[in-house]
Amino acid sequence: MKTSLALLSCASLIASAPSLFAQDNNNNQNVTDSTSTPRFWEAELPGGSYMVALSRISSISMHSYTVKGAVVHEVDVETMGAALTRFYALEALGEGGTSTAKNIANRAREIAGQVGDKAGIDADTTVHKEYPVTTHAKTIEFRVVDKADLSEIYKSLSKSWKDNRGRKITIK
Repeated sequence: MKTSLALLSCASLIASAPSLFAQDNNNNQNVTDSTSTPRFWEAELPGGSYMVALSRISSISMHSYTVKGAVVHEVDVETMGAALTRFYALEALGEGGTSTAKNIANRAREIAGQVGDKAGIDADTTVHKEYPVTTHAKTIEFRVVDKADLSEIYKSLSKSWKDNRGRKITIK
C-alpha cells in the first residue's frame, strides 16, 4: 500500500505538468462562472466545495514557486477567520523543455491514472500531502488539473471581490 501511494504521489506530481501548458481562455468548456448568492463567492470543484463571505476576504493572490522538483501554481484566499484556502496546480520542473521530459511526464500520468483507478481516486485532482511537510493546520486545499482552471478561479474571485457581488465558479 505504501509503495502504491508513493508511486501515485510521484507519478501524479510529474504527470500533472503537460496539461498546465494549455492556453488560458474563457472558452474552457469545463468551467462555468456566473453570478450567485449575494455577498458570497463559491467554488464547486472535483475535490469538493468552498464558500466564503466577500466581506471576510482580506487578500487574494496568485503566484508560483518551486518545491521538491515541481512548480506549484497557486491561488490563495486569506480571510479574517482562522483558515487559509489554497487552490493549486502542479507541474514538473523543466517540463516545458525537451520532448523527452514531456514523454516521461505523459508516461507518469498514465501510471498515476492506473494506480489512481485501482485506489479509487482521481490522481489529477486529489490533494497531495506529505506528512508533516505539506500538512498544515487550518489550511483548506483544492487541486485543479491545469493552470488555465487556476487562472479562471483567480479571475472569478477577483471580479466577485472587486464588484462586491456573489459569484460561483464550477470546474468539472
